[in-house]
Parts: sequence; structure tokens; C-alpha cells
Amino acid sequence: MNWPRYIRVLLLSVALLGAISYGFILVLDPYMDVPFSPALPRAPVSTNQRFAYPALARLPDYDSVLVGTSTMRLFDPRQLDAKLGTRAINLAMNSATPYEQARILEVFLRHHPQPRLVVLGNDGSWCNRDPAPANYTFRAFPEWMYDDHRWNDLLYLFNDKALEDAVRMLELLRGKREAKYRLDGYRDFTRDFGRYDPSAVHKRLYAARRARDAGADTEPSLTRPDWQYPWLPRLHALLKSVPAGTPIVLLYPPVHHHYLENMAANIAECKGRSAALLADLPNLRTLDYLKVTDLTRRDENFWDAVHTTAEVARLLETDLAAVMAGAAPPSGYGELRGQPSP
Repeated sequence: MNWPRYIRVLLLSVALLGAISYGFILVLDPYMDVPFSPALPRAPVSTNQRFAYPALARLPDYDSVLVGTSTMRLFDPRQLDAKLGTRAINLAMNSATPYEQARILEVFLRHHPQPRLVVLGNDGSWCNRDPAPANYTFRAFPEWMYDDHRWNDLLYLFNDKALEDAVRMLELLRGKREAKYRLDGYRDFTRDFGRYDPSAVHKRLYAARRARDAGADTEPSLTRPDWQYPWLPRLHALLKSVPAGTPIVLLYPPVHHHYLENMAANIAECKGRSAALLADLPNLRTLDYLKVTDLTRRDENFWDAVHTTAEVARLLETDLAAVMAGAAPPSGYGELRGQPSP
């Protein structure tokens, strides 16, 4: 065997295969991030929202944004648009850390310098008292997608995951696959849970029974000066960067009371600290469902400890629309602190 020739052919074959694969990725552009890719009717196909949402945050179609964790994902922008006359996008991500939430909101604000409405959810993620909280989860977070230097992104697209997502994009374009998320970021993820089974839900809600706080009071308090909240200064800086004329809603979404009662003292202190720290933001309103009420006591309102049903999301959307019109939340479950102008 002619080994030198064999090695040359092998290397050329590998190089050719790599070039074809890379070209395939650049043309299909699975993350809608390649500046010179052909115009195609793309939609998000990546299962990881951290890869799917930066391109959506740059789209000029939207003027309002929702950010948070999965507890905010059921807010449907189309429902809000019908009630508020906005063009909203939901960029809430599963288990998003405060750092990740801040990064996606920063992308949106860079490309929408005068938004009509910003809604940020805090289900307790911003209330972490760990002195060195993690910026990321176990999910990959592509920092290179979150700046405005899209040409640099080409260096990171030659990998097996991008190739896999390029194949998914091709399937989408051929009508063989549905988009993972709408272009406004929304997807009713509860459809993946199957049929609603009250007995299974009850087990999920009460299976892990932990020691509770002395009480279930989550009203804002300032009684633990020794507790530190490392993320709150970042929260202040983030919301301070929103234009003064833009209404901001800090929304505490509901979680099941059994889960909430295990962190009530921490939530109460975090709410108090947040209110004090954010008091210099006249455009900020707080809408608080993170408390023990009839809403959070009813098992049938939840799929698990932190995820409500879609019906609850519709109720919260109606409340939010009323608040933005200058009224109190009609459900009676949300506590409004600060009064927006109509």
C-alpha cells in the first residue's frame, strides 16, 4: 500500500467532508445568526433556548419583552398583544440564572432602545443567598451569541450540535418538523406533559416534604440585615438601564403554597431588599403573586410545584393588562405595589 498517498487522500476526504458540513451549517443557519445566509422562512429549532433566543431578541418586529425562568414561559405574547396593543416577545428560559436573564434582556434592549414594556419575573431566582452564585446551569450558554459581533460567531458554528440543528432546520423548511418555539418565543410546554392527572400532580406537589419556615408570610420585610443577596445589585443595574419612559413590571409569579412555605422567610426579605434597592426607579411597578392565597393553595392550578396551568397564565395576563391600564389586578390574587399611568 502507498501509505503517503493513502494519508493524503484520507486527509483531503476529511477536509472535503468538513467543508461540506460547515457550508451546510452556514447556509441553513440553524440559529439565525449567520450574516450572509440566504433568506429562508426560518424558525427556532434548537431545544436549548439559550441558542434559539438571541436571534429572536434582535428581530425588529417587537416592542415589548418578558424575561424570566420557565415560571414566565406560559405568558402568551399574542394574548398580551390583544389586550395591550403591544408587539411582545417572551424570552423567558428554563431554569435561567439571573445572569442569563440579564444577558438576554441586554440583547433585546440594545436592539430596541425605546421599548413599550419590560416585564421581568422573579420566582426566587434573584433571591439566591449563595455568596458566589453560578452564572450558568448545566445547559450550554453561547456567550458569543450575546454580543453584536456576528461575524465572530462563525468561529463557533463548526461542531456536531450545530450540524444536528442544521439538519433540523432543513426538516423544518421541508415541512417535516415543527418549530420548537414561535418567533415571539412562545411555546406551551405543558403540552409535553400529557393528560392532566390530578393524582399524579398531587404526588408531585407533596412528595418532597421538607421542614417549613416558622410561617408562610412573604410580605416584604427588612428583618435580616445579615442575609446577603448577590444578584440584587445586578437587578438594579439591569432595570436602571431601561429607558425612564418605559414601564417596568417586576412580576413575582405564583408557585404552589407547599413549595413556597419552605422559602417564605427568604422571599419576604428578598422582596423587602428589592423594594428598597429599586425605589429610585419611578417607572417600576411590582405585581406580586408569590404568596399564599387561594390561587396558590389550589392544587388544580399547578402541574408541579412551580409550573401553573395555562388557565392561570391567562388570568395573569388579564391582570397585567389591567395594571398597565391603571387599574388594580381584577383577579384579586396579585398585589400591586406602585401605580402605573394609564
